Amino acid sequence: MSAHYLLQSCKARIGVFAVFGDEGGGLVERKSQWGALFEVEDPRSKMPQCKGKFFDANQALEVARYDIQYCDWRARQDLLTIMLLHEKVVEVLNPLAREYKSIGTMKKELAELQEDLTQAHRQVHISEARVSTALDKLAYMEELVNDKLLQDRSTTAETDQASPSTSTATPSANIMKRKSPRKSFNVSGPVQPYHPHLKNFWYPVAFSTDLQDDTMIPFDCFEQPWVVFRGKDGKPGCVQNTCAHRACPLDLGSVKEGRIQCPYHGWEYSTDGTCEKMPSTRLVNVKLKSLPCFEQEGMVWVWPGTDPPAPNLPSLKPPPDFQIHAEIVMELPVEHGLLLDNLLDLAHAPFTHTSTFAKGWSVPRLVAMT
Repeated sequence: MSAHYLLQSCKARIGVFAVFGDEGGGLVERKSQWGALFEVEDPRSKMPQCKGKFFDANQALEVARYDIQYCDWRARQDLLTIMLLHEKVVEVLNPLAREYKSIGTMKKELAELQEDLTQAHRQVHISEARVSTALDKLAYMEELVNDKLLQDRSTTAETDQASPSTSTATPSANIMKRKSPRKSFNVSGPVQPYHPHLKNFWYPVAFSTDLQDDTMIPFDCFEQPWVVFRGKDGKPGCVQNTCAHRACPLDLGSVKEGRIQCPYHGWEYSTDGTCEKMPSTRLVNVKLKSLPCFEQEGMVWVWPGTDPPAPNLPSLKPPPDFQIHAEIVMELPVEHGLLLDNLLDLAHAPFTHTSTFAKGWSVPRLVAMT
């Protein structure tokens, strides 16, 4: 018996089904029947270049459609890979092949093919997720286009009703009056620049307990890579997370005697960014960018702005009779106002987070406001 895989698409899902049949001459016939299923041109060469550009609604919709075509092509290639791997499994298990292959050789080949099949099936699941995401994006773009068309029609109708006498004027002038401002959509453009005043604040970047003498913590601040570590005096410092020599990320290296060492050529930097050691070369004056860094109340703070740092840091010390239950670092793709609202709502924790940090918490007492 042999198993072959077919693709079935239905709205936002891709299904993979096995079709079983007898081995023999029918395999060649079935492969010829399925040839049209896999002989699909790679759409990437025709996809419009959209990186860093602003498109209107119709152009953005076209990009989404090409995204769907690519996901479809990718899924077909994944299925073809599974079919070819399965044919290799059938070939290994063929009675004629077993006559001149040892059991050990067959086990090894089957194990390798099983790993390849597992990887191929994993890729199919990834393709399913990509198709679902692309279809959602396409539906969103179509909704935007429809809204824009309705807006254009309503604007045109209002213009016609407000000034019927001008319809006999110059046609080009009427068209210009009826057109609403073009909306643009940032498909994949660069991050917009931050307001300079936003950088002139102290920002907490790490817990003191996580920053040991021989450890370092990398982080991004205003789209710039930085790394904090402790110097010889035990105080934290923050330098640019890029070696001045060959731009290697310093957090891939190590901390030795209060200096961070690059894993590429061993250059070592102090907490103020000064390069104090250059193995295999003559020591020259090299210094990385650094940020003012301070430690207070269990947190490590940095000042990314250009103004002189404020003399006083915000206090994160809990009020009297409050207890710290957990110190957690999470990166969440969420608007900051929503996150603050969630963190201030302590009443939901004993009911929602019972299996994590709020396990065993009691329900907050009702406090009368006077």
